Parts: sequence; C-alpha cells; structure tokens
Amino acid sequence: MDDEMGIPAIAGEALAAGRQGAPTSPGFSAQHRPLLIAALGSLAILWGTWVTHTVLGLQQSAPHLVKVQLADLVREYVQDEARSGMPADEVSAQTTAFLKVLNQAVSAHARSGTVVLLANAVVDGAVPDITLAVRQEVYAHVPHPQPGQAQGLSPTMQQFFDAHGASSAHGQ
Repeated sequence: MDDEMGIPAIAGEALAAGRQGAPTSPGFSAQHRPLLIAALGSLAILWGTWVTHTVLGLQQSAPHLVKVQLADLVREYVQDEARSGMPADEVSAQTTAFLKVLNQAVSAHARSGTVVLLANAVVDGAVPDITLAVRQEVYAHVPHPQPGQAQGLSPTMQQFFDAHGASSAHGQ
C-alpha cells in the first residue's frame, strides 16, 4: 500500500523503527552529565572570581582628583616681577622660565595618575588643593622675585632738583 505521497508504507515503518532504535552519541551519555555539570560550575566560579578581581581593581585605581589655583600663582608671580624693578627683557625671561617650571610641576602631578583641576572648575569643596605644593615645587627651581629697591633719582631729575630746589617739585 502506498500513502498519498507515493512513498511505500513499508519504507515509512522502517524510518519510524530506525529512529527508536538509533544509538545516542557516545560523548553525551547520561553517565557523563555530572562531569559536564561540575566542569561548567567550575568555569562559572572561575569567571566570577575574575570579574570580582577586575571590578575591585578598577575601584582601587579610581582617579585621584586635586585642584590647583594656577591663576593665583601666575598673578602673584607677575605682580612680584612688576615690583622687582628689573629690566623688561630680564622680567620676560624670568617669567618664561617660571611658566615652564610651573607647567612641568603640574604635568608631573598629572603623569603620576592624578587628575589636576583648575580651582575655577571645581564645584565640590572636597577636592584637595595642591596649590601650595606646586608653589614650593616651582620656587625650588625658579627664584622668587624680590621687591625692587628705590634706584635713586635719574641724573636728569637730580639736575632738576639741584637747579630748582626740592620745593618746586611739590608745586609750591
């Protein structure tokens, strides 16, 4: 007898019988399941340990934030230089040296893994201020400007006072 598709009935019965008696794959038998479960459990524990170690390592390496008041340091130096009474070209050279050393000091903190923020950019007051430390580092390499001393009168002014007397300088 043939079925509707033209396949002999005997062939269909043989296929059905073959599926029931087919051997299972030898690598995945019931006796190997406990070993497979133990191996997968061990891998899960190892993965969990690695994840925990990685997360804790990231927490420990969180960036350290500090702030520095660069504007105040530069303003202080420029004001002291302006009062020093030195020639302009010497003031310019010393200011350039100061700015170079200041940049190196701040960069050294940044290279050590510290995030250096400008004081104006800091919103939270809990960020440590390293302005004094940076000031000390800079002035260890660059001399602090000394206030200028009165240079005396120029020869022209001295001649004026000699000729007209000191009273004429005060408008009397």
